[in-house]
Amino acid sequence: MSGHLFEAMSLTGFSFFSFTFAVLYRHLLRSVAMKKRLSIIFGLLVGAMWTGEVVSGNLGGTAVLGNLRETHPDIYGLAGWLALGAVGMTAVGGFLAGYRSGRTGSALRVGIGSGLISGLITLSALATVIVPFHNEMMKDPSNIREFERGAHDVPSEAELSRFIYSDGLAGGLNHVWIGPLLGITVGGPGGLAGQWLRRSANATRQRRQLTQM
Repeated sequence: MSGHLFEAMSLTGFSFFSFTFAVLYRHLLRSVAMKKRLSIIFGLLVGAMWTGEVVSGNLGGTAVLGNLRETHPDIYGLAGWLALGAVGMTAVGGFLAGYRSGRTGSALRVGIGSGLISGLITLSALATVIVPFHNEMMKDPSNIREFERGAHDVPSEAELSRFIYSDGLAGGLNHVWIGPLLGITVGGPGGLAGQWLRRSANATRQRRQLTQM
């Protein structure tokens, strides 16, 4: 698969996600309470970023994506940027919840809810990547090197197969608790910042009203 085809697939995936998000927001999310709405929105956004990290990290060195790591070495950095974006989006979700509600507790609930949603999305993404593309991942030199670093030995075909499945399952299950944990540790401070900004804006507004009286 060429780099151009990968770019076309990425654009198609982004367009499909944007369309699905727009439909959900228009027909479902407008009527949902603020905390639940933010949890769903940021769960989808963070889940999409983790999914991009999963795809680029697991298939970037395979023929599925045209061995992009060989032709485009910068793809190694893409996974890191997507992971950083997922963390940043978690903070933004907490900030908006804290600002709109004026309560840090709301930000924590949004962070935990969105983290659980994004974690389940990431688990599903890993299963979707590893199961159908398992044979291609077996040929990825980075998987072989990763096994050798841990086992200090060249893997047999059966050992490498078990390693890919177990590593993917462990990573997916870890995301189910990592997501809510990030919601607390990153979304919580974001909520505090949003709460502080709301109180500061309210105080400024009140001072202006008193001045005008």
